[in-house]
Amino acid sequence: MHFPLFLQFPSNKTDMEIYTRDQRELDNGVKAFAWIKFMSKCIGVWPLKPNYHLSNLIFLYFTYAMFTEYVNLFFCLPNLKKVIGNLTETLSFTHIYVRTVILRVYIKTLGEVMSESLKDYHERAYKTSEEVYELMTFMKKGKLFVKCASIFSFWTVSSWFLRPVTSGLASPPQGNSTFNIAAYPLPYKFHVFYEINSYRTYVLTYISWSPFAFIIGFGHVTSGCFLIILTFHVSGKLAVLATRIDALKYKSEGIRRELDEIIFEHSRLLKMGEGIKRAYAPSLLIYFMNGSILLTFIGYKILVSWTVRDNKNLTPYYIFISTVYLAMCVFCTLSENLIAQSKKVSNAFWNCHWYNMPQDCVKDIIFCIKRSQKPLCLTAGSFVTLGSSTLTDVTKTSMGYLSVLRSFMVSEQSA
Repeated sequence: MHFPLFLQFPSNKTDMEIYTRDQRELDNGVKAFAWIKFMSKCIGVWPLKPNYHLSNLIFLYFTYAMFTEYVNLFFCLPNLKKVIGNLTETLSFTHIYVRTVILRVYIKTLGEVMSESLKDYHERAYKTSEEVYELMTFMKKGKLFVKCASIFSFWTVSSWFLRPVTSGLASPPQGNSTFNIAAYPLPYKFHVFYEINSYRTYVLTYISWSPFAFIIGFGHVTSGCFLIILTFHVSGKLAVLATRIDALKYKSEGIRRELDEIIFEHSRLLKMGEGIKRAYAPSLLIYFMNGSILLTFIGYKILVSWTVRDNKNLTPYYIFISTVYLAMCVFCTLSENLIAQSKKVSNAFWNCHWYNMPQDCVKDIIFCIKRSQKPLCLTAGSFVTLGSSTLTDVTKTSMGYLSVLRSFMVSEQSA
C-alpha cells in the first residue's frame, strides 16, 4: 500500500503518542469492513476475494427456490387473496435475489471501491488528528447503521421462517388424529412437487428449506451493509477534503502542491462515489418499486386480519413492514449525506479565496467548482435521485394502492 512521500513518520515521543491514538481510532473504524467481510464470505461475494464456486451454488439454489415461488403464484390464480399472500413473500424474495445477483455482476467495481477505501485506514493518510476524528464521526454512524440493519434483517428472516412454530401450528398431531397438511403451513410459499402426507415428511420438508433463510438473510444484509459502509466512508472523506480546501485560504506558500493533492483526492472520491452509484442503481430501483408494492400488500394483510379479528400472528408482518421502511429510510439518508458533503466541498472551493491565488491555481479551482456543482448521490435506476422526498413519495404511492385494495375488500364484504 503506497502513500504520498510528503507524509512522514512520527519524529518524537509526543508525535508517536498522537500517531498511536489516531491509528487506534482508524483500527476501530476498519472493523466495520471485517464484519461485512465475514457476512459476504458466507455467500462467496467478498469483493476482494470472491468464492465463485460457492456463489454459483447459492445462485442455483436461489434460482430454483424463486422458480417454485412463481409456480405457486400460478396455482394461486385467480384467487385475489391467495395472490396477494403469495406476492407479499415473492416480491420481497425477488428484490433480495436481484440485489444478490447484482453484487456478483458488479463485484469488480465494488472490489475497486473497497480497495481504495481500505487505503484510508492508516494514520499516514491524514495530516491532523482532526481529520481522523472527522472520518471516524461518519464511520461510527455507519457502524451503528450496519448493526441496526443487520439486527432488523436477521430478525425479519428468522421470524418469517419460524412463523408456523411460533404460532403453534407446527406441533405434532395429538392421539390418533390424521395428518392434514392444510393445518400445518410451511414457512415459505414454495410449490412442493411431492405429496406431504405425514408429519415426518412435513418436518423434513421444513428443515430442508432452512438454507434458504440463511441465504436471504446474508444476501440482504451483505448488499445493504456494503452500501452503508462505503457511502459513509466516502461522505467522511469528502468532509475531510472540505476541511483541507477551506485551509487553503490561510496558506501563503506551497499552495500549488497542496492544491494538486486536493484535486487528486477529489478525483479519487468522485470515482469511488460514481462506482457505488453505478453498482447499486439497478438494485435500488428494484427495491423501491418492490417496496411500494410490499408496503401495500403487508398493510392489506394487516388490515384484513384486524377486520376478521384474527390478529394473533401479525408480529412477523409488523417486523417485515418496519424492516422495509427502515431500509428505505437508510438508503435515503445515505444519499442525503453524499449530497450534503458534496455541496460542502463545492462551497469550500468557492470560499477558499481562490481569486488571491496564482493564475494557474485559479484555473484549476474554477474547474473544480464547476465539477462539484454535480453532487454525488444514490439513484434508483439512472433517473430517480434518492432523498428525503423519495420516502414521502413511496408512502403516498403505497397508501394510494392500499386504498384501492381496501375498496375491493369492502365491496366483497358487502356483496
